[in-house]
This record gives sequence, structure tokens and C-alpha cells, in this order.
Amino acid sequence: MTKSKKIIIFLSIIIVVAAALFIRNKMLCRAVYRGARLEFDGMSYIETDFKEIEPYKETWNVVCKTDDGVWTICEIDKFPDREYVVARTAWEARVLKRESNIEAVNK
Repeated sequence: MTKSKKIIIFLSIIIVVAAALFIRNKMLCRAVYRGARLEFDGMSYIETDFKEIEPYKETWNVVCKTDDGVWTICEIDKFPDREYVVARTAWEARVLKRESNIEAVNK
């Protein structure tokens, strides 16, 4: 294989990976902080003490990210129904409890 073919294959792989990451980020839902509430997927979450569900184990399943890109919302292993989730940055984590659906909060 010639050097030019190797370069073309390498660049093609980089383009495919970059496109896949871009599409994945666009498909993730966006969460929005409104005051003390975090809202996404029609649900409202409020910050709670982590001792309420201690010990807990986060999964690597990213539910969504906030619209400003600071917080990443992840599932908790014991709560696949997302009654509790973890909002995480590189240096901080917050446990959030599902309050209710947004329509009920707004009424």
C-alpha cells in the first residue's frame, strides 16, 4: 500500500469518528436549569442530599447534558427509572430527585 493510500484511509477514519461524535452529541437531550430545578424529558428534578440514597453507584450511561454544556446528567445504578440522577462536572457532583412532570409544576 502506498503512502498516499494510508493517509487517505487515516483521514477517512478521523472524519467518520468526528461525524459520529457530532451526531451523538446532537442526539442527546438538553437539560435546562430554571432556578433550583433541572428540567429535561418533561420531568423536573431538584437537588437532594446524597445521603438519602447512600451508597449509590453512577453508571456511565449519559442521559443528557445541560444547554450550557457544564453539567452531564448520568443514571444511578439502583434507579434505572431515573427517579434519582447525578448531575456531574469535572469537579462536582449533585444528586437530583425527580420532583414531578413539568406540566404539574407549572400549574
